[in-house]
Amino acid sequence: MHRADLVTIDISGLGRLLGDARAIGEELRRDASARGVRVYVAIAGTRTAAMVLAHARPGLTLVEPGGEADALAPLPIGMLERVGGDPAVFKHWGLKTLGELAALPAADLAARLGRQGLVWQAIARGVDARPLVPTLDEERFESSLELEWPIEGLEPLSFVLTRLLEPLSTHLERRDRGVAVLHVMLRLAGTGLGTCSSRNPSPPIHTRSLQLPTPIRDVRTLRTLVLLDLESHPPAAAVDCVTIVIDPTPGRVLQHALFTRAHPTPEQLSTLVARLGALMGQDRFGAPALVDSYRPGAFEMRAFATDHESNRRARGEREENVLQNSANSARSAVACAQVLPATSHQPLISALRRCRQPVPARVAVEHGAPVRVTTDRRGFAGGTVLQCAGPWRTSGDWWSACGHASGREREARSAREASASGDSLEPERVGVGPHAREKSAPRESQECRDGYWNRDEWDVALSDGAVYRIFQDRDTEGWFIDAIVD
Repeated sequence: MHRADLVTIDISGLGRLLGDARAIGEELRRDASARGVRVYVAIAGTRTAAMVLAHARPGLTLVEPGGEADALAPLPIGMLERVGGDPAVFKHWGLKTLGELAALPAADLAARLGRQGLVWQAIARGVDARPLVPTLDEERFESSLELEWPIEGLEPLSFVLTRLLEPLSTHLERRDRGVAVLHVMLRLAGTGLGTCSSRNPSPPIHTRSLQLPTPIRDVRTLRTLVLLDLESHPPAAAVDCVTIVIDPTPGRVLQHALFTRAHPTPEQLSTLVARLGALMGQDRFGAPALVDSYRPGAFEMRAFATDHESNRRARGEREENVLQNSANSARSAVACAQVLPATSHQPLISALRRCRQPVPARVAVEHGAPVRVTTDRRGFAGGTVLQCAGPWRTSGDWWSACGHASGREREARSAREASASGDSLEPERVGVGPHAREKSAPRESQECRDGYWNRDEWDVALSDGAVYRIFQDRDTEGWFIDAIVD
């Protein structure tokens, strides 16, 4: 079926059942007339010729095999528009019939119009550019099982899932398909309502949908993913009916390299992701992504991207862009190497290894600058500040909904937290000199709790060789180690 008003049928092999070509055409017309539909029928040796003749001539048209070009030659050039062509350029050239288009030299036509011009000429000649591919009905990959007795717990449910998934996996393998989305519907017992079907998901149906990162049809992997998801989201009552509905996607084609280590299989990765979700929660793992913010170290967690047919083209384009950028970078490096003298040295670039949670520290300040940094966190050095640079003040998100807490509110909240945890807020005396200030090591930065930030940053080099980036939270006046300078 090409359109709602255009259907192509392969009638080869129907001669023994209905007779010759004319008898088959008359039978088609009678059947359509009995259904109240007026049709034009054309029978030819090629699908393209039959389509054009069905648009051009009413009634029944028969063309012997090999006579397609002669039958199409007297038709007007405007018939191309009826079958998806564009006759405007040929009308501009002065062509009036399909025979005149078919008689043009193919090489000259391709030089002027490209490959599309050859496709239009093939239509004018009645030649099929591609074989006939039949349209199949949409297949439903669904399986359901009514239980004699309600079951509770994941262990008995695993046997039911295996029984349902095995025939579905075989069906997917025969169709070269994989699971893109797996829907599991569990009808809860004791309600007396609902049907065990995806078409009528009434309230007592416990529904879970799993979007898989890559097409999978392994029964054991699918069962494990469902059980891990149900472990995090268990049904509220016993189950007396189980239904599985699969959204299929074309199967993946995997090509291994000879000289590189094979990557983990998609089944292993999917199981790992499901176990992480059941252990930590769905919102606590994923791929890091940048956010539109000037906040130091700001990022967000996003779900891992799926690898289905819909985004394979985009991934291929990204790979091509990476290769092109690599080639451009290589050419630029060669050009720079030719321009720069042999004795030139590239400057060293320092890198920051940021602490995902700022480390509380005790800092002695003298004349407005840090003079000593210490911390109780294992693995971090401490000592006298030999050199320092700063401060660099940065702030943001103070306009957000969380808003600024007033100084008294912050002190009251800190007192409540300290009394609840049993910690003392008495400051520890650190530093030397008449202008040294006493600061205790806070437990958490204000920006970690409320989202906004307001800080003064310093880069300090300590006496033991460590180089840190530290900052002072201007709301709590607490000091933190933010990053290590390599």
